[in-house]
Amino acid sequence: MTEIARSILYHRGVKTRAEAEKFLNPKYGDNVDDPLLILNMEKAAGRIVAAIKNNERIIVFGDYDADGICSSVVFHDFFKKIEFENFHIHIPDRYLEGYGLSLKAIDEFRKQNAKLIITLDCGVTNVKEVEKANSLGLEVIIIDHHIVPENPPKAYAIVDLKQNGETYPTKFLSGAGIAFKTICAVIKIGKFNIIPGWEKWLLDVVAIATVADMVPLLRENRNLVYYGLKVLNKTPRPGLLSFYRRLKLSAPNIKEDDLSFMIAPRLNVAGRMDHATVSFNLLTTQSEQEADWISERLEAMNGDRREAVDKIIKTIDSEIGASRPDVIMMGDIGWSPGVLGLTANRVLEKYNCPVFLWGKGGNNIKGSCRSNGAINLVDFMKELPVGLLDDLGGHSLSAGFSIAEDKIEKLKEEIIKLYAVFPKKEIDSVIYIEKEAAIDDIGAAFFSAIEVFQPFGVDNPKPIFSFKNININGVKKFGNGGAHLQLDFKKSSAVSGSKIVSAIGFFIGKEAGFDLKAGQTIDLAASIEKSNFRNKPEIRLRIADIKIK
Repeated sequence: MTEIARSILYHRGVKTRAEAEKFLNPKYGDNVDDPLLILNMEKAAGRIVAAIKNNERIIVFGDYDADGICSSVVFHDFFKKIEFENFHIHIPDRYLEGYGLSLKAIDEFRKQNAKLIITLDCGVTNVKEVEKANSLGLEVIIIDHHIVPENPPKAYAIVDLKQNGETYPTKFLSGAGIAFKTICAVIKIGKFNIIPGWEKWLLDVVAIATVADMVPLLRENRNLVYYGLKVLNKTPRPGLLSFYRRLKLSAPNIKEDDLSFMIAPRLNVAGRMDHATVSFNLLTTQSEQEADWISERLEAMNGDRREAVDKIIKTIDSEIGASRPDVIMMGDIGWSPGVLGLTANRVLEKYNCPVFLWGKGGNNIKGSCRSNGAINLVDFMKELPVGLLDDLGGHSLSAGFSIAEDKIEKLKEEIIKLYAVFPKKEIDSVIYIEKEAAIDDIGAAFFSAIEVFQPFGVDNPKPIFSFKNININGVKKFGNGGAHLQLDFKKSSAVSGSKIVSAIGFFIGKEAGFDLKAGQTIDLAASIEKSNFRNKPEIRLRIADIKIK
């Protein structure tokens, strides 16, 4: 073990050799617990097995984001593997149906003679819908990972690690993660004629969902993504292989950053700009021709999404001007709700204050909001006047809402008024430096010492290093009108060939607030990464902060 690795492990609370070995070289079984330990899992899995054995009609109802799509793929692939055909995958239209089960959907499922509905990545708030399903003789199993309300739906079984009474060691699986555990339980109970260990081939989509949903990459999640990446490196899915070719990704070198910045956004874009079934079809098709057609379509949608986000941001920037608002609440009936989450993320990064954005999809006003940590969004919105919002949900830093169009101005007024008096947390803006390094250190050996900590993500971030008093050799702004920044640094002559080390900062080219020039001396905080863009391997730095000397 290198001195760098020991230092990082110590800073992250890994103190013993045994703990270090388990973290750096995880075995598949490490921190992967028996799925039947999950509350209600045996009941849920037993009912699914019975439905399969009795050839009952099963509806799999997945959410329209990457997590829900991948959850649906997990069930689809398992059913196909055991040659069970009496099922239907339903992913709702974001605008026409909205989030979660709907009463109309329940009626449709009854017409299909369904006996069992399985919700994936949704369902724990669908009290009325489950009640209706029950009244029509349909049983509902909810497989979710969102916070379970005090009075949950009266489903046949709820499998959710965030419900009262849950003792499972890992509490933060993604929707696809808990879907995968469910299938593992079904296999265990049902004793189907499939090769032991086959389920590991599902980990490619589980890894995509886990990274996309930004759940902590610790314990079981670390293992699922660690081995999921290995499956992604050799995936047989024509859809993913088409993505790799189109995005110029090297299959043997797929990393979590590729999932975060390249693959997951394009899976998500279908639900935002068209219908999430497009992405589901990409992941499940066995046709290379269809895969290429769908991946091309998704790439076009992603371009449209990018343009839509940029247009909204320009409008917001223009309206805000030179002011530095405490909270941002803006919207327009021409803004598509499907891109507001992404837009809110960008606005939050720029203005570092809570952001509430709204737009119109169909006949409904939908909003997305993001917090910088100063407020818990769900708690905040619950303090708004009763009846003002039609619906709200989400997490402390990322949430959504719906509202009647004639109440928008009132909502803006109430948000500004409430924010002025609402208790706020102090925001921790400190960048944690693992170790000081030098530009001459940057190379294959240094990266190898860091690589063993992958996959990186929430609660296992990329190590940040400080580089003191370094001279800029070159400056370049690139991409989307100069949105991104590249700084080049030259190694000393003592190092072979005086090679250039590049540092990349995405979306800071315009907002950095200063003009950097060749010859300037700076202090730099940055992580180290290996880029395989256009199949050209490069060890480079990723900028976290810059200080001009």
